Amino acid sequence: MNRLLPLSFFLSLALSSFGQEKLIHGTITSSEDKSALPGVTVVVKGTSKGTVTDLNGNYKIQVVGQENVLLFSSIGFISQEVTINNKEQINIVLEVDTKELAEVVVTGYRTGDKRLLTESVGVVKTDAIKDLPIATIDGALQGQTTGVQVIQNSGTPGGGMSVRIRGTTSISGSGQPLYVIDGIPVTTGDYAQVGYEGQGINSLADLNPNEIESFSILKDAAAAAIYGARGSNGVVLITTKRGKSGASVISFNTYYGFQQPWKQLDMLNSHQWMAYRNDLTNSTIFTEADMAKDTTNTNWQDAIFRTAPIASYDLSVNGGDEKTKFFASGSYFSQTGIIIGSDYQRANARLNVDHKVNSKLSLGTSIGLTYSKTNRIEGDQSLHGPHPNRISTPNIYPVYNPDGSYNQAGPYSNAVSIANEATNENFTYRTLGNVFAEYQIIPGLSITTKWAVDFYNLREHAFEYNTVQGAKYNGLGFETYTNVLNLVSNNILKYEKVINDHNFDFLLGYSFEKKQTRNIYIRGQDYASADLEYLNSASTFVSPTASALDQGIRSFFGKANYNYANKYLLGFSARMDASTNFGSNNKNGFFPSVSAAWRLSEEDFIKNNLPSITQLKLRASYGLLGNDNIPPFQYASLYGTGTYNSSPAIYPNNMPNPNLNWETTAQADIGVDVSLHDRFTIGVDIYNKLTKDLLLSRPLPPTTGFSSIVENIGEMENKGIEVSLGVQQNIGPVKWTSNLNVSANRNKVLKLYNDQPIDDLGRGSNRVMVGQPIGIFYSYQSLGVNPSTGDIVYLDKNFDKSITTDDRTIIGNPQPKFVGGFTNGFSYKNFDLNVFFQFSYGNDVFNGSRLYLESLQGGDNQTTAVLRRWMQPGDITDVPRATNDAVKAGENKRVSSRFIEDGSYLRLKNLALGYNVSRDLIRKLHINSLRFYVSAQNLLTFTNYSGLDPEVNYSGNSTRVVGTDFFTFPQARAVTLGANLKF
Repeated sequence: MNRLLPLSFFLSLALSSFGQEKLIHGTITSSEDKSALPGVTVVVKGTSKGTVTDLNGNYKIQVVGQENVLLFSSIGFISQEVTINNKEQINIVLEVDTKELAEVVVTGYRTGDKRLLTESVGVVKTDAIKDLPIATIDGALQGQTTGVQVIQNSGTPGGGMSVRIRGTTSISGSGQPLYVIDGIPVTTGDYAQVGYEGQGINSLADLNPNEIESFSILKDAAAAAIYGARGSNGVVLITTKRGKSGASVISFNTYYGFQQPWKQLDMLNSHQWMAYRNDLTNSTIFTEADMAKDTTNTNWQDAIFRTAPIASYDLSVNGGDEKTKFFASGSYFSQTGIIIGSDYQRANARLNVDHKVNSKLSLGTSIGLTYSKTNRIEGDQSLHGPHPNRISTPNIYPVYNPDGSYNQAGPYSNAVSIANEATNENFTYRTLGNVFAEYQIIPGLSITTKWAVDFYNLREHAFEYNTVQGAKYNGLGFETYTNVLNLVSNNILKYEKVINDHNFDFLLGYSFEKKQTRNIYIRGQDYASADLEYLNSASTFVSPTASALDQGIRSFFGKANYNYANKYLLGFSARMDASTNFGSNNKNGFFPSVSAAWRLSEEDFIKNNLPSITQLKLRASYGLLGNDNIPPFQYASLYGTGTYNSSPAIYPNNMPNPNLNWETTAQADIGVDVSLHDRFTIGVDIYNKLTKDLLLSRPLPPTTGFSSIVENIGEMENKGIEVSLGVQQNIGPVKWTSNLNVSANRNKVLKLYNDQPIDDLGRGSNRVMVGQPIGIFYSYQSLGVNPSTGDIVYLDKNFDKSITTDDRTIIGNPQPKFVGGFTNGFSYKNFDLNVFFQFSYGNDVFNGSRLYLESLQGGDNQTTAVLRRWMQPGDITDVPRATNDAVKAGENKRVSSRFIEDGSYLRLKNLALGYNVSRDLIRKLHINSLRFYVSAQNLLTFTNYSGLDPEVNYSGNSTRVVGTDFFTFPQARAVTLGANLKF
């Protein structure tokens, strides 16, 4: 019996040890940059027990008795097995697996491996745009990814761009995507109250492209549905740079260069214009002696165009340790316009901080500050703009009189006097900041709250005195103030769980936004002096106004993802939005989506038989998206103010519609992603978007007292295909990367009120009609010049021997057949070369400038095209006669197919050559890296378009008035020298 006691004691001790629980914890970092790795799977070998690391790379896991081996794995890293033994803390450094290197992509409220995405998401890294002298963040997207069409409406410094993701989905609302910076939707659009058509103010220009780490473009419904009511136009997620643990790194990036117009119009010289005027009047206004002795021959284009500098200076520092990481930057950008009187300046500062309080709580903040100043000039829809006036003024008129004063004898106000003497200044002050906290409740379960504010202040100051327009009003001034304050709160609960090969993650969230807009507008006239330009010096005030607008949106949203063995992927998301833009009958909108993917490359029959295929994934998705970016409060009774019998009064100014509903887009997407040898990539997406309940005006009987009421009436579809090709290849010592993306979208209007077209839109007679793309050109078909009379012959569609509005027909389509970009990068030893082409094919442009410059009537200067005008019976030409017959001249310059041109172009958007200085040369200066480069933007443009620039739209971001050039500020060609320095 006594001999059994020791045996019993050791047996019980062993059993006790076998069943004892132990908590293992640690931190997992990357071997590449020593940064913490979130989302790493930690599994007890031989069991289903597992967890994942949090955002700070930390994990905790319980083990029992003989469970003595942990498996650490993450896509893009080499897996590790570690024996526990008696250790309680196990810190792991995972080595990067170059064969399985993952690309982390930011999507709605989460990040993930691009290979495991079930949605269609385009990604643009800042490396792709680092040598581009771009002023705005939307310009960085042009030609960089499929499904995104970016149109630079004009060359105005700091001006706006039109961005369309998979086509246009609204007729009355906005076509611009939702922009989200560091998880916060931001204020976008043109808030200018002094309107210059396409020369609008772009609030996105306040944001510094140098602060951005990456763009994620959410294109299909599965990706964008998490943003619900504002997702139908697509979503652009912008992630700013953040600090990394390790030694602090100071970076200085700068460039300086010059811009010039890449093209000028061929205009009549003085002699040619005098001969033309004689022909026009059928008389001798100018004799041969007059023509011979005139030596003025002013080149008005040279008088207004200039070589303009562009510069950028950006200083940043990032670093930190395991507890605190930071990124701080300051920058200054200056762009002088190629047309005198225009320029743009911007100063930015940013501070991003992430702090780990303890193993459970993390805090952080992102703060961005901006100040900008813009000098604008009138253009487009104006007869008082430097650009239209200088083109239209004949060369016989000098810029200055002999006494040095401006010569105002021409048909329009002197262009140089407007540019030099008119003041059109705009000042913006912007604060975009957020604070956030994340708390890990238990392993895998965390809660995050983020509060943000976007404050946008715009002041416009305009004054004219020593100009024709200023003299007309004895001095004319404007002062406007616009304040936009948007308060945002996002609150999110996340849960991640791993059970063997089963991976789950769930997300639930609540958010709200409160937006306040305040406007003041004052116009003053009758000033005593040119030196007194502010409103307190005006003697007369005209139509001063002030307004206030409060809006808001409240949302509940959720997302669930399931992943089996990184092979079978399934995703669900849904969002419910309540918006103040809709009445109580339809205030709430529900926007669900579902997506799935199958990674065939993970199947044994692919691995064993086709090892060269490193990625083969099929994707499919379907969901609903909304658009609440419409004029506010159309559901309610709105009132205007005025006077009645000399007393203040109010009056109703709309017919309310409490049943207004959301514009809703249903989108289906099928895609495939292929990678061969990790060197060749192919991506294809096919999609179908159907938008219903488009908001349109329905006519009302006059007896109602109103002309129309807004209702959900229209339908429209967008169908398309997107193809991307990528290559990474070493050719001897040369490393070559190439990316080609091509997108084709087909837009069609399916339904309008009683199928009645929306007609005569803009100067190019754009039209919205059933069965056709939005914004087609609809007017008269020119058949050419009658050799007998010299007049234009138009198609008599109904054969009634009279040209009337019934003879109008489709004469052009501003929507391109396809758009895209082609980038090639080469590196050899210390040299690198980047070549980026951007293109648009199949779109028409209405050259509205030719309505005046080839009018063959009046006193305007004309292009040299009129030298081939009809002169006598029998002449065969495409240019009609010059005539003073007002009726015939008006008929000859009708808006017609005569002025429709092919707007296709291929543009060498950027060519950059760089040299990295050898580290052996800079090591003594304690410099980590130094690179110099030279870059040329818009170096070459191949196009048949006769205007100054085929990439143009005088009406800015309009969804209906598109593809029209009317004396629009052209883009510039720029050459810059730059340097990238790191300490």
